[in-house]
Amino acid sequence: MTKQTMDRPLSDMTLSELRDIIRDVIREEGFSRWRIDKDGNIVFLFEEDYEKYLTEQKDKLPGEVKAYFIDEQGFTVRYADEIPSTRTRRRIEKAKQEIAEGKGLSLEEFRQRLSSK
Repeated sequence: MTKQTMDRPLSDMTLSELRDIIRDVIREEGFSRWRIDKDGNIVFLFEEDYEKYLTEQKDKLPGEVKAYFIDEQGFTVRYADEIPSTRTRRRIEKAKQEIAEGKGLSLEEFRQRLSSK
């Protein structure tokens, strides 16, 4: 790609020139699964990459690592430093099991319980 191509209108470019420009952009920007934001944090596009990075940071809690990921809704997310107690972990596992078995409350049942209190 030459400088002359960058100064020409798009309508004057050949398809091969446009293809080369697109390939260069994809090569430079498109395949990155992370980037650095203006504050120096590592921004991961996928939670799995963020998790992997955290496990590689020995002896550091998630709050001590300057990194986060962007979830499906576009929110920035960091893992908490808190480690759930044994009791809390048991409650979470029980709830997950009940949901898997279809024993959980529907949203409507939950709302009715809240409104009756």
